[in-house]
Amino acid sequence: MDLDTIEELSLPNYTAVSILERLGITDPSLEQVNIMESVVLMASYPNQVKSGTIEQCVGNDKLAALFLYLKNKDLRS
Repeated sequence: MDLDTIEELSLPNYTAVSILERLGITDPSLEQVNIMESVVLMASYPNQVKSGTIEQCVGNDKLAALFLYLKNKDLRS
């Protein structure tokens, strides 16, 4: 993905695309960008993360989302 085309986008989105490119994904899909953006937001602002964001990070796996939610509970307080 050409980084010049996402100049106007948010910092979490830019960061997500940049991380994906560093992982070798040169043309990430919208779904890959959305998942990575959720991960970036979760790491950057753990106290503002909603359960939907956590579910998206783990591919909508309810059990994994619950585990991650409980595991990082102290970060949100």
